[in-house]
Amino acid sequence: MGLLILYMKITLILTLIGSALGFAYASVLGCDTTACSIASSSLNTTVYGAFAGLIIAFPINKKFKKK
Repeated sequence: MGLLILYMKITLILTLIGSALGFAYASVLGCDTTACSIASSSLNTTVYGAFAGLIIAFPINKKFKKK
């Protein structure tokens, strides 16, 4: 049970880091036109960043499970 909580914490932390980086990208480098659909809204980049963090978390959790 303790190992499952560790996996969940790692997944949650990486998802939060991804969403924070996505929001930071929108704040610093985002564009105001509709030509760039990903960076046109801070909500879009936050969701894309969270998804990227989640994608990164899955292989890391699999490496921990094998040990």
